[in-house]
Amino acid sequence: MDATSRIRVLVRSRGTGTDIFRTLISLACQDIGPKRLEIVLCATDPALHSGPEARLLHSALDFAAVEVLDARALTQAQALNLAAADGDAGHLALVPGGTRLHPQFMSRCLKALRGKKPAQAIFCEHTAGSADAKPFSRRPPFRPEQLIRRNAVGPVALIQRTAWEILSGLHPNLEYSQWDFWLRLALAGGRLTQVPGLLASCPPLTKRTPQQDGRAKALLVVHSPGAFEPDVCRWALALLRGDPWATPFEPGVIPSSRDVAALFAGLDHPLRPGGLRWDQRQQWSA
Repeated sequence: MDATSRIRVLVRSRGTGTDIFRTLISLACQDIGPKRLEIVLCATDPALHSGPEARLLHSALDFAAVEVLDARALTQAQALNLAAADGDAGHLALVPGGTRLHPQFMSRCLKALRGKKPAQAIFCEHTAGSADAKPFSRRPPFRPEQLIRRNAVGPVALIQRTAWEILSGLHPNLEYSQWDFWLRLALAGGRLTQVPGLLASCPPLTKRTPQQDGRAKALLVVHSPGAFEPDVCRWALALLRGDPWATPFEPGVIPSSRDVAALFAGLDHPLRPGGLRWDQRQQWSA
């Protein structure tokens, strides 16, 4: 089997328990077959995956390879970069620990990568929810320009290795390193495509405090200032300086120029569909 047909699956395991083994089983059940998958477990508890029972399970699932990376001293971005660096598989898959994939996830993503409009990255609908811990509801069709406001790409994705290497992987010092990667890919002319259908059951996204969220968004903005309006860059720098008017804004959302003007004037955020104060009785669903 040549390298271009293999997929190196980067599984981020944040702890112990049975969730990670459910993820491995769902990978083994992919309709392209487990022999095409190289699994790298970026584990905060590597001993969980090194015992005889774990090795027996890995062998029984019949993957092409299973590697365990000790990620205890690494940030998420550092661990994923290190996991992606080895091997020569033509594709990289990002899969959070605890995720269960539809059996056709890999095959449908591969088909989309090679479609009439070839893409560098593919993602799918998922159950992880949003930055404010609510599941997504009535999301509009994906457009790259959404990335300057929110991370519209899900936590599970399939990426061409060449695109990953051209962009040098994830920025190791950014909390929102994957959001930054999608933004840089779009700015470089890469194509991101969403395949239809709910193909990934994912654990909830990490919930950050407003201060953590605001700082993470501000650092993302200053890392790619050419992608954002001047007023948004002004907000990001002011927040990092600690200026009292530059508040973190809505969880997981970067303010627009209009929003920044309202913040500077001491006004409430403009009310918009889907915002925090928009119809509190709204029903949310995956």
